[in-house]
Amino acid sequence: MKTLSFLLVLVSTTTFSQSLLWKVSGNGLKKPSYLFGTYHILKDSYLNQNPKIKSAYEGAEGVVVETEIDSSAMLSMAMRGLMLDNSLNKLLSEADYKLVADEFKKGTGYDLGLFNQMKPIVTATMLSLAYVQKESDTLSTFTGLPIDLYFASDGRKRKKNVSALETMGEQMSFLFDHDPVEKQAQQLVEMVKGKDDMHDMGKSVTELYLKQDLQGMWKLNEKSGSTFGDMTYLVDERNQRWMKRLPGLMAVRPTFVAVGALHLPGPNGLIALLKKEGYTVEPQ
Repeated sequence: MKTLSFLLVLVSTTTFSQSLLWKVSGNGLKKPSYLFGTYHILKDSYLNQNPKIKSAYEGAEGVVVETEIDSSAMLSMAMRGLMLDNSLNKLLSEADYKLVADEFKKGTGYDLGLFNQMKPIVTATMLSLAYVQKESDTLSTFTGLPIDLYFASDGRKRKKNVSALETMGEQMSFLFDHDPVEKQAQQLVEMVKGKDDMHDMGKSVTELYLKQDLQGMWKLNEKSGSTFGDMTYLVDERNQRWMKRLPGLMAVRPTFVAVGALHLPGPNGLIALLKKEGYTVEPQ
């Protein structure tokens, strides 16, 4: 589930409004900026039915996204996902390997042997995406670019100042290298054994997002963490690093910040961290 949560991660005493768009003002800002929680596999035609989000984006002078695709770094990213001195069939028992191989073939259509030397988190990510797409027919009704990519590419066309909070290398290191491959392999097996819960969660993530239900997504994330392993590092550690950059970016110009929805709620979420710094953060 850690990879499913990666696609999107409350202050415990706060009930969040059903909104993915938050206005950030005060604390010396001359004009407000906006914080928007994305769903990385959602296409940009989603914005056509959400005029507030589209208006906030179009009115901003700057755009901030998590990362941008760097074609020059693609080879090094692929190498980072490899296990040059190990393989999945060595990390798993024969029975567990067969269990994963059968489910991987059923879910993705690919032979697991093709990914034998890829880190288990890569296999888990592919399988997780397959679960989401199969359980979420609504996603296919949206067209265009993946929404994060849209904000970056369209922002440049509109001559907005586009910034990334981290490089592809930094983002991939969180996903590929945080846990040893032995732990990744164990979590992959746990995910396959809990596939029914994964299917349900894949459908629920999409439904909750389209309802703009941050609190519901947070509760689902909490449940998945207790079932499939802790992944707070994917959210909390990155939020802390991003907060070293966001205040400066928003101070220069009114900015539209688009990051995965699960980076917004929680005691270490961007909403709470921005409030702690003295900003007024309001749902739109």
